[in-house]
Amino acid sequence: MQKLNTRMLLPILMLGLLFWQCDKINQNTNPNVTEQTCEGCHTNLAALTALATTTGSGDASGALAPLSPAQRVHIELGADQHGFSDIDSTHARMSCAGCHSGQSPVAEATDANAMSAAHQGLVRDPSVDPQLGCGGGLCHGDIARRHLTSIHRQGWGEKAQLALRYGGAGYSYSNAPVELSSGFEANRLLQSATCGQCHISRPIVTGGGFAGSATGGNHQFIRKPNIDFTCTACHSNTVGIEWRGELASETPDLHESFGFTCQTCHTEDFHGAGSSDADLTSVYDVEGIASCYTPCHVNDATKNIFHEKHWAGQGSESGLSCYVCHGQAIKHFESGYVSDYTQTYEAFKIGFNPNYQQADQHHSNEKWSVVRHTPVTRDAYSEWGISALPYFDEVPTYQRTSPHNLQRWTSRTLVESSWIDSSAAYNENTCWKNCHLHNLVNGSSAGPYNYDHFLMEGDLDAHDQQDEKLANASVTVDGGGNLCNACHAF
Repeated sequence: MQKLNTRMLLPILMLGLLFWQCDKINQNTNPNVTEQTCEGCHTNLAALTALATTTGSGDASGALAPLSPAQRVHIELGADQHGFSDIDSTHARMSCAGCHSGQSPVAEATDANAMSAAHQGLVRDPSVDPQLGCGGGLCHGDIARRHLTSIHRQGWGEKAQLALRYGGAGYSYSNAPVELSSGFEANRLLQSATCGQCHISRPIVTGGGFAGSATGGNHQFIRKPNIDFTCTACHSNTVGIEWRGELASETPDLHESFGFTCQTCHTEDFHGAGSSDADLTSVYDVEGIASCYTPCHVNDATKNIFHEKHWAGQGSESGLSCYVCHGQAIKHFESGYVSDYTQTYEAFKIGFNPNYQQADQHHSNEKWSVVRHTPVTRDAYSEWGISALPYFDEVPTYQRTSPHNLQRWTSRTLVESSWIDSSAAYNENTCWKNCHLHNLVNGSSAGPYNYDHFLMEGDLDAHDQQDEKLANASVTVDGGGNLCNACHAF
């Protein structure tokens, strides 16, 4: 007789024991759903409200108002729903305790005692460990494995920037001192995306709670996350407000008005590619990241005189990021400490792209880019025991960005109002007016013009960023000391 392979049998036995020890949740055929079961309590908003002992928290400046403690954990039942099996019949087979542990049902004299007993050993978010919480048994093993090392989970771009400023070129985040890495990891947990924060609940930065409506949700597993409760909620301070046109001088992104969602452009696998993701140094390095050029605008390089002159990679006068012409003002963050990133200002600034003509870097064919200020200073991590970043001057604090507030007609593309109806005025005698620093038509060099569009060293002075001038010398248009060199000796 063939010998039994115990290594194969053990995982099956463990999975069986997991379900065996769990009490089934009350099915809709049981009319006696009481508050002292998981399902009974979490479908009873009045009971949850009475048990709540804390106040709401989260980022009230975003599009989503924080939920109350009771709303965060309340499972909203529809008119024809009697239990969780009517909401998600597949995951209901697991039972509540199958994922969250804890005890159910319990027999206690009061709801408060019942809650205390039921929550013994409770796992609030099982997907914090995706391989254990979501990938066990025959579930989402491959996805959980890849997500564990994904950029959404690990923040590789932020880690790469931190490593550069602390140890210089070639320094690895894995070698960072414990006070720096532990401080970062603790702060990162507030932003790190777990499986649940995309597919079940609102991001923790908004205060958490189930996704689905303004008053909460129902713990349904959402295969394709809702952008309002997930994408733009988590990225509310930049992408969200720009996409919806919530800054003072903005209108919503043109693509939003066409009915686009985040997933229309972002078709990359958010779960990551696996262990190779640890080599990523920027979100722009993610395989399949959204691009203006492909597939939508691949044939637009010669569509008009602007594109012919300035489309990135087409000649000596080219090298403009799409956002240089088609972006609007964006939110910038004042310099500060990791505990205070609340001070912001609104501006549209064009700067040099430090990656220009660097073959191993993203967007290396773009000489000019829209830049955003990131909130980091030389002593930004002093709270973590790092008094000063040794290589702070080596990494710009104004960095290339991709504003999600695009328009066809902007202050740079619409020099004359008649251009909306006719392209007759598109010519070399007029196209410079709202973009170039001077006019060279007919031998004239009048100017300068359009200073407000460009990132100058004076902008750093205006925002108390004098200590960042050396770090941004490769980005500011007049950083080399000669404004003419910005275009003519680059």
